[in-house]
Amino acid sequence: MGQSTSLVGADGAANGYIALIAKFTALQNAAGGLLEEAELVAQRMRRNADAATAVADLSAAAHVDGVHVAAIANVGQEFAAVVGGCKRMMSVADTMHTAAGHLKHEHQAEYGPIHAAVTASRARQAKPGFYRQS
Repeated sequence: MGQSTSLVGADGAANGYIALIAKFTALQNAAGGLLEEAELVAQRMRRNADAATAVADLSAAAHVDGVHVAAIANVGQEFAAVVGGCKRMMSVADTMHTAAGHLKHEHQAEYGPIHAAVTASRARQAKPGFYRQS
């Protein structure tokens, strides 16, 4: 844990206004991609669960040994459990996507006018922390 806190801000100049906007956008895009991928996996696992249930039913109707029918039914239940996990992941990805968008918006609202004023000025600006009192 101590190591991660020592790395906060370790990017230095790469944590400027534009760089942070790019990072927030990348985070938002990654969360959106995860949401889409998790949805596709959930759909595929749902189809697999339905197929396994259908095979178990057909096997039972064909008087296949109960051990095999139970094993096939168990596979269907496990696929259904994966669907539940994917839905939880989709919820987290959606929350992360929304939070990253909100963070980017708040960052732009807070620091956008400052960045615009600094970049519009020809005067050389002090480095961050220069005016900080020790």
